[in-house]
Amino acid sequence: MSQVISPKALSRGKLSLFFCPLEHELLTSEQADSIRRWLPEDELTKVSRYIQLSARDKGLMVRGFLRGILSLVAKETCSNGESVSPADWRFEYGKKGKPKLISEQQAQSGLLFNISHSGDWLVVAVMEETEYHKINELGVDIERCRQTTNIYPILNHYFTHEESEALLALPNDKQRERFFDLWALKESYIKAKGLGLALSLKSFSFDFSGIKKEKLDLFAKGSCIDVLPLFEDIQLNLHRGESVKLADTWSVLFGKLNEDYRFAVSLDNDSKLDTHAQKMDITTLLKEFESN
Repeated sequence: MSQVISPKALSRGKLSLFFCPLEHELLTSEQADSIRRWLPEDELTKVSRYIQLSARDKGLMVRGFLRGILSLVAKETCSNGESVSPADWRFEYGKKGKPKLISEQQAQSGLLFNISHSGDWLVVAVMEETEYHKINELGVDIERCRQTTNIYPILNHYFTHEESEALLALPNDKQRERFFDLWALKESYIKAKGLGLALSLKSFSFDFSGIKKEKLDLFAKGSCIDVLPLFEDIQLNLHRGESVKLADTWSVLFGKLNEDYRFAVSLDNDSKLDTHAQKMDITTLLKEFESN
């Protein structure tokens, strides 16, 4: 195989984010057939239920990206160099549908993952558990900033008083951006917990007062192609009635892929995240497995 992942991106204990364009109109029939060969019958059935062809193609791509990326990460991180075919991964699902590797594969690979897609982009977050990085909950979200969304009626329903007050104190032209920043963060935390909307969006909040702006290199085929803004030291608070408690065992961050898309990550580890980003298109991914 050729090296398509930045070596730094797969260091033990790192958070790797893979940004994958869902350009379904560019998916060839041969590529679609290759992905189908990776999927078990139940996943093929789920994809076939989509009425629109574009939705079926995106469904295939999402599943193909996840399986292929897990195999690439496993090959780079496993101490014995053992490879896992994309077709060999098996998943189980929480009560609210959160996917994870079956216990045997998670124990063998040490990999924890989460995925999110919005519009034309999919993001796959992968971490490897180590002796010093024990993680049980990981959530990622990507959101497209929509200019047509009336954000103000939503504030009272889903944001805490503190979040709404801080948002409304911003200049008008910054309020919509903060809304989608918060929405991505809230979705990432809900996905990490795996409870869906059973977890009230008002039971936790994010405080931006101590935020720090960093830079995140975006790699493709081993070379840096862009530098993304990344924001860290965002405070996660848990609300229990009138009390507010700092969730000091969690790490959260968000960044911007471009002007339209932002992403957020939440995980139950208070270590400073060493984050690496990779752009992965379906053609490059499938080429990695042509000889197998």
